[in-house]
Amino acid sequence: MSSKRHYIKRAISYFGRNGLKETLYKAMERLQRDRAEASYVPQTADEETLKTQRQHVFRDPKRFSILVPVYETDPGLLRIMMDSVGGQSYENWELVIADASKGASRQDTVRAFREDYGFSDEKVRYIKIDNKGISANTNAALAVATGDYIALLDHDDVLEKTALFDIMSAIEDRQGADRDAKVLVAYTDEDKVSSDGSRYFDVNRKPDFDPVLLCTNNYICHFLVIDADLVRAVGGLRPEFDGAQDHDLVLRCTRGLNREQIVHVPKVLYHWRSVAGSTSEDPSSKLYAYEAGKRAVADHLNECGISAKITDSPHLGFFELKYTGRRLDRDAFSVRISPDLQPMDPKCIDDMISAMHLPYVGIVTGKIIGRDGRIESAGFDIDDDGNKTPCFSGLGRHFSGYMHRASTDRLTDACSPDCMVIRNEAVESLGQEIKLKDGYFIYFDPRAVFTRKKK
Repeated sequence: MSSKRHYIKRAISYFGRNGLKETLYKAMERLQRDRAEASYVPQTADEETLKTQRQHVFRDPKRFSILVPVYETDPGLLRIMMDSVGGQSYENWELVIADASKGASRQDTVRAFREDYGFSDEKVRYIKIDNKGISANTNAALAVATGDYIALLDHDDVLEKTALFDIMSAIEDRQGADRDAKVLVAYTDEDKVSSDGSRYFDVNRKPDFDPVLLCTNNYICHFLVIDADLVRAVGGLRPEFDGAQDHDLVLRCTRGLNREQIVHVPKVLYHWRSVAGSTSEDPSSKLYAYEAGKRAVADHLNECGISAKITDSPHLGFFELKYTGRRLDRDAFSVRISPDLQPMDPKCIDDMISAMHLPYVGIVTGKIIGRDGRIESAGFDIDDDGNKTPCFSGLGRHFSGYMHRASTDRLTDACSPDCMVIRNEAVESLGQEIKLKDGYFIYFDPRAVFTRKKK
């Protein structure tokens, strides 16, 4: 499918859900992003870098089991995927292919791959299975995996050659000399690649671990690496969540972990193949996946003792959260909204307080629209030098922002002192900038919208 036809199809789908006005805003924002990405090319390591990485000696090298369930995959795309694994600069891995296809063409492709690289049957494992769905097929590969970590790779996607080296480096850097401080989950940034491999686009530069954002969207997605013992302890993938099986798995595997056990590698190391009919090409093609995603999030929150209403946002694959359950004591919270701000919905304060059902939330903030009609702030980022920058400042108020994060529930580094609901017991010190106690975070509620009053 050409990119033009692709966008027309998506626009028609979006119009059917959200109407003309929102579709026009969506189209304008998409065009702006396409222009910004027009010159994008992924960063690929040169041969000298790969050679240096192959010679590197890690203190405690881990073995990665890369699981690939295969079903009627185009043999050419299958080989491209395998070549991206075979060329890894970090060589302590095994590839496990669980093939539910009919015929022998995929097996022949695997055999040729082994021969070309000189890989053994133990290095590149191939098992023939009956097709029982994506989760059961992946679990079949998991059953024979021998690695320390499980890595999930789709049958027609592509890894950068430094992917495993960069992940192993991040794991070792995080653990330092303390081998008991084990990293349990790691993930990388990603982009999409056209079906013919000629174009890269939709770069997804992800934040560090955010349990709120993960409930609104599986932003972690690819390339996901999880401790093998942990994957088995949670029971592997669950077939009842097929379509959102990865989302369900990462929710279960990150539940109860602290941030130090979860590593984000901020490099695009995974290329998600965009083919006709796939979710990456047309999100509306697999609506069942989003229903499965909502069920996975509901199940996760329920296990955490949180009751929430989960609904589709205007953007497929992104959810809106409204927390319900026991009534909260308003005396336990302080509301600080500048008299200069006017809420677009008077009930938004109650909605902000409802996010306090999450026990780790110390402050809830909202979106501020400036007098110019554009976003003034949607939370704040703080860089390594301590500089505070308003998120999405200057963005049109009707735009959803990069990866829809201006209109998605998430955690944020800081907030405007003009717009806060504060959990009193979470505060360590008061002042122009409120300091929270360890273990508490700031929640951005995109539906709590405030406008600056005209002077």
